[in-house]
Amino acid sequence: MSQASPEAAESFAADYMALLPRFVEPIVRAVGARDGDLALDASLNLKTKSWLAGALRMNQLCSELELALALSDWTTAKAVARDIEVHVPRLQKALTGAPDVAFRPRRPRTLQTAIAS
Repeated sequence: MSQASPEAAESFAADYMALLPRFVEPIVRAVGARDGDLALDASLNLKTKSWLAGALRMNQLCSELELALALSDWTTAKAVARDIEVHVPRLQKALTGAPDVAFRPRRPRTLQTAIAS
């Protein structure tokens, strides 16, 4: 299996970031209209692109939305659609490499102590 070049990966990530609002908008609109088929289709689209871009939290949110839709739980579906919408600016910031405290991993205290020694 061949791997994509770094340039191709960067191009995909840039396109994903630029088009992210266009991927999220149909989800929010379809959930608001209680159109399960359209919401599921839009969620699967965003989920796949998010996985390819390495946006694992967005991928997870789409999975949560799909489960809510499968259960016809519109209260949860609306909450998850809102979470997806709220996550967009954070994800865009992360993709541009801008520092964000919410995304900065913390080392366990024991590892921090060992490194400082």
